[in-house]
Amino acid sequence: MGPTEDTAPLGTLAACWRYPVKSLQGGQAEHLVIGPSGVDGDRTHAVIDPESGHLLSAKRVSALLHGSATDERISFPDGQILRFDDPAIDEVLSGWLGRTVHLAEEEEAGERSYEMTFDPPDDDAEYYEIPAPPGTFLDLAPVHLVTTATLAGCAAARPDLDWDVRRFRPNLVLDVDIEPFGEQAWVGHQVAVGDVVLTIDSPTVRCAMPLRSQPDGIEREPGLFKAMSELNAAFPNHLGLYCSVAEPGTVHVGDAVSLIS
Repeated sequence: MGPTEDTAPLGTLAACWRYPVKSLQGGQAEHLVIGPSGVDGDRTHAVIDPESGHLLSAKRVSALLHGSATDERISFPDGQILRFDDPAIDEVLSGWLGRTVHLAEEEEAGERSYEMTFDPPDDDAEYYEIPAPPGTFLDLAPVHLVTTATLAGCAAARPDLDWDVRRFRPNLVLDVDIEPFGEQAWVGHQVAVGDVVLTIDSPTVRCAMPLRSQPDGIEREPGLFKAMSELNAAFPNHLGLYCSVAEPGTVHVGDAVSLIS
């Protein structure tokens, strides 16, 4: 379908992000190919516990955020770089994390789960097993987006906290002229980004990830959890949107963003 005369212009696509290995740092791209099941090259690999089969996530294993991945390689905090298919990859990953782990490919996804707490500021709180969508290493939805309006509004309201977009790990960052958290009104509607049409399924509930420290000066910020609840009365502790793909295609930075009526 794509944009039509009945669409309402919202703004433009400001940034694209992919994360080839779940919970490791990813990188920005000028464009993304988005298929029916999500972003090509996004979360194609994950670190798993071979004994339990659980996905490891920075929700619980915060060290993961201090490694980074491209389409083919993992860069470790000590400067070592290995290809995904290097015979030593599991051994090096295990040495880094201090436990036996395995780098799993998408074909190994099957039905797996990850662990998270519902009290993110407290790393000692009880953790619960959450199933990933079958056959994927995703948390919940194929595409995750945030808006510059909400991040800027949060930063203006709470300038004492760090609202760096990298804390929220979106695929798409939309530059739109709306009120902070105004994108939540899109739930149940469709948004066109370039020639891709996304169905907006739900606001994104936040876990411990935004609170974690990351490289390049992003410090631990436990106050974000309470702030996201105080600033978002309609959906406490939610920021961003989870989306499914109604019409696949390719998006480019600068593409128009429209709400389909």
